Amino acid sequence: MQMQDGYNDGHNGEWIVEPEPFDKMFQLYWDAGYQIHTHNNGDGGLEVLLKSLGKAMERNPRKDHRATLVHFGFAKPKQVKRWIELAGIISANPYYVTALAGHYIKFGVGARSENMVPLGEVLKNKGSMSFHSDMPMPPAKPLQLAWSAVNRITAEGKVMGKQHRVSVEQALKAITIDAAYAIRMEKVIGSIEVGKSANLTVLEDSPFDVASTAIKDIEVWGTMLEGRLQPIGKNLARTAEKSTNPRYPRATRGHYSTTSQISDKRIMHAAAAKFA
Repeated sequence: MQMQDGYNDGHNGEWIVEPEPFDKMFQLYWDAGYQIHTHNNGDGGLEVLLKSLGKAMERNPRKDHRATLVHFGFAKPKQVKRWIELAGIISANPYYVTALAGHYIKFGVGARSENMVPLGEVLKNKGSMSFHSDMPMPPAKPLQLAWSAVNRITAEGKVMGKQHRVSVEQALKAITIDAAYAIRMEKVIGSIEVGKSANLTVLEDSPFDVASTAIKDIEVWGTMLEGRLQPIGKNLARTAEKSTNPRYPRATRGHYSTTSQISDKRIMHAAAAKFA
């Protein structure tokens, strides 16, 4: 993690890929038409990435390239603004704040940890923002990521960088439709719309109705895969019982009637119908 202003002990970090060979690779894949995802955490590394993207856009402009900055550990406001001006998008890991910020503020980075994963700068500049887990570093739980972004509570229990907290709606979009956009699948998945795959996660409670600090603890009722409702645990037996009740239509060709198997309230919880 290269830091422009160095670490508290005086070093600046180490390169995984040196700037010169990185730029050669970036330009090669750019000209081949790839969507480039670059994993970077330090503002020193981001400066190199910005130069490569700026050079590519000037030399061989591309529309809708969606070059993606993955992780987004540390970035200065002017860097975030420039990245978005160049049509770059963000795939952030807000769990870094939960797991690392409390430690980093004491060792290595200091007060700059307040601005770790600066989502507020992305929103200010109207950039595209999605979340990823980077498992096994954090758990592969989208609601945990949403919780981290909404609350920015460290492992030590302190709120770190409250100016970068996002709303519940923004966090849910970051793990649904904006995540789909980051991998060019927004026309297939990510929201409830006619023509898209009916792949949903059904929650026991709405993230809009519980306290923000309880979002990560919401239980999963089940899933829907290509229109087939798939309850889990205790809900499996309940759904099987309903399927034998004349009031509820049986599955046809392996597809369940969502209105017969699940309440309207839970359908709304499935993928936050606000985004439909």
